[in-house]
Amino acid sequence: MNPGFSFKYFTVVQDRTALKVGTDSMLLGALLKAQNPIRCLDLGSGSGVLALMACQQFSNANIDAIEIDTSSFKDCVHNFEHSPWSNRLNAIHGDYLSFGFSGKYDLIFSNPAFYLEASSQTKDFNIRSKHTTQDEFLNFMLCAKNLLSKDGLLWLILPYRHLDLIMNYAKKHELFLNSLITINAKVSKPKSRIVLCLSKNKSLLNQQTITVRNEDNSYTDTYINLTREFHSKELKK
Repeated sequence: MNPGFSFKYFTVVQDRTALKVGTDSMLLGALLKAQNPIRCLDLGSGSGVLALMACQQFSNANIDAIEIDTSSFKDCVHNFEHSPWSNRLNAIHGDYLSFGFSGKYDLIFSNPAFYLEASSQTKDFNIRSKHTTQDEFLNFMLCAKNLLSKDGLLWLILPYRHLDLIMNYAKKHELFLNSLITINAKVSKPKSRIVLCLSKNKSLLNQQTITVRNEDNSYTDTYINLTREFHSKELKK
């Protein structure tokens, strides 16, 4: 087992996990905002990186993290057991669409499969784990909504091109957009991702734009400052 990906306060082993720690999880984990959440849920936890980042941010949070893939689940269990917050983390091996969750959650977050095209023919789990159908994605959204408490927040990271799909779904199912953060890979590569916060309550929309890299591929000051409390060493500008 290799040493894994080292954060400032924890390490993520990801030998068996299809989806490795990357910019998407760094962005979502660092951007999570909530008012002292107690019950939290990571939907499709993979290695558990988002749950660990949430534990670091929210000192009173108890987090359930559900993962259907056996190999990824094993990494998740290992990472939770070897973290400073093992008593607040609960790894669940199962399908969130059929699992019998107990109660509602103050905060739900996910970096879901987001390539909306069929991929069932491939034997490559790394490819399949990134793909879903539109129906499956909408089932995911319905599951998340049903598990939200009255004042709960749902945080997601998705490709920017899915914004209209999400907004149409939210309008149909009485979810409201509280935050919309546009992610530019570079200024020359705008709108690569969106980070969204949805809830059952209407509020003033918080909007911002974050650019990850400069044109020379160095990290922007904005991204460095956003992720500073998580990276184990200073990123190069």
